[in-house]
Formats: sequence, structure tokens, C-alpha cells
Amino acid sequence: MTTNDKFKIISIPSEVATKARESQRDVFDNLLAVLRDGERHQCRVCLKLSQPDEGVILMAHQPFLSRQPYAEVGPVFIHERSCEPYADINNYPPEFPRREVVLRAYNAEDRIVDAQAVRARQVEEVIAEMFTNSEIAYLHARNLGYGCYMFRIERPGSY
Repeated sequence: MTTNDKFKIISIPSEVATKARESQRDVFDNLLAVLRDGERHQCRVCLKLSQPDEGVILMAHQPFLSRQPYAEVGPVFIHERSCEPYADINNYPPEFPRREVVLRAYNAEDRIVDAQAVRARQVEEVIAEMFTNSEIAYLHARNLGYGCYMFRIERPGSY
């Protein structure tokens, strides 16, 4: 896949993960623990899957800076080890779901404007289509089944 100028992928800031790893508490003061369950989990910092034998931390995360009704808090995984934020920001993360994804669109006031399940379409196509609506400031990619936050997608020209 080639680099595009259609969107920018923003993962959870490494500072948030570092603080959680060091304090063993998330920003909501939940006590955190390392999980090793033999499964592969989506790290929301590097946007890669953990290895089956690798430790991950489950923590609560709110992907909004503002306090408002759409500012949901939900579970996300991060690696137990330190990892770098997702660097290939102009490409959709290859290890994350491409079809079982819902894209939620928000305006500049953090209010939801639209939502679309990707399903059989190409995720990049749905992102580009949603950004044709000038009211949309950014998107959240979420797992379709559980609705867990994966990452933010910023529109062209916002960076």
C-alpha cells in the first residue's frame, strides 16, 4: 500500500501508556494488571497485535479531551513493554481489522455526525467518502463487535 494524503492515523499518545505502565493505574485510577492469556490483542499505541506469550495491560481510555455526552470511556489494550506510537500515519494499520470496523464521525465540537460500518467495502474508501462531508472534523475507528476504540483518523489538511 502506498502513502496517501487522504487521512492521518493517530494512536493513543505514548505518554498515556507510559504513565499507566509506571503507575499501574489508568487516568480513572483503575488498578491495572498485566494479562497473559495466550491471545493476540490490539495495542492502541503502536497499533500492532501482541504476540500470544506477550504481556498486555487492559486500561480504561477516553479518546476525547472535552467533557460531553459523546465522551465515552472504554477498555483498550496496550503492550506491557514500552512501544513506539504508530509511525505509518498515512496508512491504515495492517494488523487491525479492515472490515469489522465502524467509523464514527465527529464535528469540531466533538458531536457525532455520522457512523458507518465498513463490512465488505475497502476501509480507505469509506474514510475518503466520509471526509467528503465538510462538517466532519475527524473519525474514530472502533471494533464493530464490541465497539472498542481503536484509533483516531484526522481529515486531510488538519495536520
